[in-house]
Amino acid sequence: MHKLITWFQINYPNYRDEMKNSMHNFDDSDLNPYHLESDCWSHTMMVCKIAQLEKFAKTVQVAALLHDIGKPSVRKVNPKNNHVQFFGHEIVSAYLSIDILSKMLDEKMINKDEFVETFLLIALHSTFHTEKNIINLFKMFKEYKSLFIHLVELNKCDNLGRFYENSDTVYTKEKSFKSLSLTMSDAKLPKEIYTFLKQKPSMNSVVNTIENLF
Repeated sequence: MHKLITWFQINYPNYRDEMKNSMHNFDDSDLNPYHLESDCWSHTMMVCKIAQLEKFAKTVQVAALLHDIGKPSVRKVNPKNNHVQFFGHEIVSAYLSIDILSKMLDEKMINKDEFVETFLLIALHSTFHTEKNIINLFKMFKEYKSLFIHLVELNKCDNLGRFYENSDTVYTKEKSFKSLSLTMSDAKLPKEIYTFLKQKPSMNSVVNTIENLF
């Protein structure tokens, strides 16, 4: 993880700086109760640290670093209550990650399968917040056990990599989700996704691809 974070900051200082300047809080007196660590870069570093300590797979560690790079570009404040919102940051982060993952592939830091899985982990990293129905989750990932388990692990990192109340529920959810994977099959991710990503797709085509796959 140390080498990965160093490489990222050297090659993409603009993303690092944008995240440093993108606050989860509205201001110093109106804080975000779900992100008391404040800026997006601090959160990202905390997520990466959890991934490192847990010794999760490379794809989870890379996704931990890149999962929120799209937050600065979608940050908005709700004028009615001053709540800071990052709607759609998952897909934007996945879209922005394509060039970074391509460079990592060219430099042999990851292989083709890791490219595809990392992209999907980033795009889907809020799935457990938006889909609460266990049956629907099983239907979504029933053929992709490894992807599902790694998504559970990324979700754990994302939740523990911030300061908020009731964070202890993370462990209960992790156990529940992983038990769900026991009856899943473990098919390889479609090769067409790699071909699609190497064609430098548009944002809309990325959205459509994710929706059609799951």
